Amino acid sequence: MKPSTIGKQIQQNLLALISLIVAISALSYTSWRNEISEDNRNHRAAGFEIMREAAHFQLLVDQATFSDSAQFDPIQGWVRVNLILSLSRLMSEEIQNRAANLKLVWSENWSSIMEDKNSNRMVSESISQLVTSVSKHLERLK
Repeated sequence: MKPSTIGKQIQQNLLALISLIVAISALSYTSWRNEISEDNRNHRAAGFEIMREAAHFQLLVDQATFSDSAQFDPIQGWVRVNLILSLSRLMSEEIQNRAANLKLVWSENWSSIMEDKNSNRMVSESISQLVTSVSKHLERLK
């Protein structure tokens, strides 16, 4: 029996080697694509939740300023702002900064929101900037 050389073994098993390379490449690509898809799903879910909470928060702010202020509960505002801030950690740095800014603006204006329409304007502007950033981020997802 004549010993086989490496070259002959590769030649005899070339189809198997090519199949192995293709299989590993396909598995790697599929895994990478699944990771990207899951990340995008998380961004979408967090983005939609932020936008929903921002809308509820805007309603609370407007009711405090323009409706019966006796029903105003600042704790609800703090809960919504903190939830938005928590959800923003799943998003881009820009959105995290917008959410942190919203919390800062809220902390500076919540106590005067019932009497001062300028406080409402400042909080509303911060909410609007956050929602715009989230919308742009969601549009960029592939």
